[in-house]
Amino acid sequence: MVFQYFEPITNEMECKIWKTIGRTKTTAQKDIDLIKTWLNSQLHLPHTLSDQQIASFLIVGKGNIEKIKSKIDMYYTMRFLYPEIFSDSHPFSKKCLNVYKFLYTLPLPKTNKDLNRILVLKLKDADPSELDAYACCASLMNMADMRMLEDFCDGHLIIVDMEFCRMGHLAKLTPKLIRDIYNILGKAFTTRVVAIHLINAPLFLDQAIFLIKSLIKPKVANRIFVHKDMKSVVESIDKNILPKDYGGYEDSLEELEAKYLKKMEDRKDFFDQRENWVVMEDLRPSKVSNDEFLGYYGNFKKLDVD
Repeated sequence: MVFQYFEPITNEMECKIWKTIGRTKTTAQKDIDLIKTWLNSQLHLPHTLSDQQIASFLIVGKGNIEKIKSKIDMYYTMRFLYPEIFSDSHPFSKKCLNVYKFLYTLPLPKTNKDLNRILVLKLKDADPSELDAYACCASLMNMADMRMLEDFCDGHLIIVDMEFCRMGHLAKLTPKLIRDIYNILGKAFTTRVVAIHLINAPLFLDQAIFLIKSLIKPKVANRIFVHKDMKSVVESIDKNILPKDYGGYEDSLEELEAKYLKKMEDRKDFFDQRENWVVMEDLRPSKVSNDEFLGYYGNFKKLDVD
């Protein structure tokens, strides 16, 4: 029996999510079939996406088929543009297993009343010496893949708990790494961020937040909120959703992590296959629709974030 981590959504909830992009279940399935047909015609890309994964792309792309095609192309291509993040990024590689010693990267099992998924990021201790920032990014991308495989929600509310954050941690968050993460999430992965709440924020965080906001678009920067404690954030979230660590009734972060890793084990075949994906550049069409990012096919360039 397959282990269930995410609480199943009802038919009513699914219909409500599709309605936000002007779709019904029936019209959404037609779009999914259309995108599958397109993907099968793209000889340079792996043909691996399930209906569930394509549905995730549909939601974040707000039903814009051409935008979704571009994101799917980027989803595969990014893995070769950013090898420092994606090489050896299997969830059970030594690189990623080491991350679990120092960092929680967890989606919570239940959505909130607005059908948004809450993601919790929290350091487990205050020692930054052995933390590999690029490995942490790989772990975040694995979470994004897991969400695409298993989850269906309208957007994401991210809680970053800074309780154990020290200057040494922030020193590893270089401008290049910030730009890389922003490019990957914005151009490839299906992530619609409603808000990012930094809780238990130390006083020295202000300069780091100024730097981060200067490297990303104002629309995203305006969704970042800094809190000196956690009270104002957690009080706005149903206690049935929140882990015990934050006064809720859900399992603790430690217990959820164990369940989440079990879910990843269930999906090991996907991650094994992902290691063998190849983008065949010699078969790529001559021009890319998202040329602000990649320019012309076969002549890649990195995007400097607004």
